[in-house]
Amino acid sequence: MKSKLILPMFLSNALAGVGSGVMLLLSGGDVVWLGALAATLPLPFFLLVLVNALGISRTSKRLPALQVVNATGFATVAYTLSTLQTPPAVHQVIALGISVIGFASLHWYIWSFSTYGPRNSASISRGHSLPTLPLKRLDGSDIDSSSFAGSKTLLVFFRANWCPFCMNQLKEVKKSAERLKRQGVEVKFISNQGLENSRELAKKLDLPGHFEILQDEGLKAARALEIEDIDGSPVGMKGFPKDTVMATVIALDEEGRVLFGDETDNYRRRPHPDTFLDVFDGTESRTLRIGRPAIA
Repeated sequence: MKSKLILPMFLSNALAGVGSGVMLLLSGGDVVWLGALAATLPLPFFLLVLVNALGISRTSKRLPALQVVNATGFATVAYTLSTLQTPPAVHQVIALGISVIGFASLHWYIWSFSTYGPRNSASISRGHSLPTLPLKRLDGSDIDSSSFAGSKTLLVFFRANWCPFCMNQLKEVKKSAERLKRQGVEVKFISNQGLENSRELAKKLDLPGHFEILQDEGLKAARALEIEDIDGSPVGMKGFPKDTVMATVIALDEEGRVLFGDETDNYRRRPHPDTFLDVFDGTESRTLRIGRPAIA
């Protein structure tokens, strides 16, 4: 259900926000339209514009800054209408309705859509080997995770090219390519998004030789690790499968044993590269944990 609602929610909030801005100008600064604008536009603007423009890879769990703006907008409209001495005009009722939608949308996004819930895969256990993960290279050839033995390996499971947080995370990891190379780490970006989509991504990222994008056909690897996200792709993403993976990062030693695993409970919360870079250096406590939030 969540995957069916997310795009209509974003579009309705974006259109309502733009419409409120237009009405704010046409009305000469009517405060109810200012409130409606504040209640609707910040979330789509943040996720569709700022996340891409600023390369944001992670956020805080509850987005408090957006909640303050959103609540202030809703409260402004509600208070203004409550002080009227006459019944509200039609345009004021519309502004209130828009604000209610914006308020409900933001809280649904924060408390429901963004969360995976508690995660604790028995297959991702420090000091133990992962189950065999069947994968494909971009040329279509088959490999499995047993081929990772002999070198330290970083596995980054990402949702798909349509996910801006995923794309920014991969770019952020790439920025540490030289340090990872010095550490002798092979990096595997893994998704079930399809070979053509991953080939397109490989061209866009222009990855160094110790980086590789792998295909998890039919979510076989994700299921083995208990990190599959059934119906996790937003409806309307043409060319992508409806099922995807939960954002997950795993660090392995030369013998394929888990050094570190990040099973985030929220797709916007991902570990900073320093976390697993320090693990490979041996300077970070080798424990499974959720990554640190950073922005918003």
